[in-house]
Amino acid sequence: MKRLWLYVAVLLIGMVVWIAVYLRSRAVAPDVAVGGAEGGAPMMPASKLLEQGVSRAGAPAVGDVSGSGLVLARLASSQPERYLIRTASVTLEVSETREAVEQLSQLVRERQGYVSDLQEWTDELGNQSAVVTFRVPARRFDEVLREVKALGKALSVQVSSEDVTEEYVDVEAQLRNLKRTEERLLGHLSRTGRLSDTLAVERELSRVRQEIERLEGRLRFLSHRVEYCTVSVTLRPRARVQPLVPAETFSTGKVASDAVRALVAFAQRVWSVVVWLAVWAVVWLPIAAMSWIGYRRWRRA
Repeated sequence: MKRLWLYVAVLLIGMVVWIAVYLRSRAVAPDVAVGGAEGGAPMMPASKLLEQGVSRAGAPAVGDVSGSGLVLARLASSQPERYLIRTASVTLEVSETREAVEQLSQLVRERQGYVSDLQEWTDELGNQSAVVTFRVPARRFDEVLREVKALGKALSVQVSSEDVTEEYVDVEAQLRNLKRTEERLLGHLSRTGRLSDTLAVERELSRVRQEIERLEGRLRFLSHRVEYCTVSVTLRPRARVQPLVPAETFSTGKVASDAVRALVAFAQRVWSVVVWLAVWAVVWLPIAAMSWIGYRRWRRA
């Protein structure tokens, strides 16, 4: 009986010692295995991952600059190209509007662009203004903007960008899927034998091709808008000193012309009165005759 109790005590002491050693080894040098899901790649210890500069979450280890740069470079390379539609609106004050329009047109031609819209007008004081809208390659947008501002005094400059990357990528994906569908329909068309099946495939093929043409047109439109930026320039003349009261001038011909016009206007008014009296004679003539007869009788009495 004593031997049995001795064996149990030794066993308990051994288990306690084993648990203590195990816990100490886990606290001092944890070598947690990190790996994939069940059935995946072999699991790798965390210490090995730290040696490679990668943490258990897949990010670079703390203090490892080369690993961080590598991961950021991979992320940057995986990002799609950005498609931006850039526009600008500039208001310039120039000395001569017409000369500025010619300089601006020449600048656009030299930078391989084209003028899409031109509006010119003159106000009541004789000052000429213009609005020139043109398009230039996107790679020369900043250069052209600097040269445009150098043509006069920039009163306002506004630059904006529209990101159409999502729409561009989406249209490209739809176009690829439709082209695959077109290939499958062409394969079915070559294998089908019944007339009804052939007609159904041709109808679907026609619909798919129309959608492909629409998406290709949209891609061409977006590509052109991205490749060529739009710039709108408003040209205003520089303010000039104007006299408060214009100088008075005398012209004999002008005075004679005004006198003739006044005489003609007076004759027209007199003739208008005569016409009115003639028309209304049926009213005022009997009244005048009766009044005259009454006055004569009153005098005789």
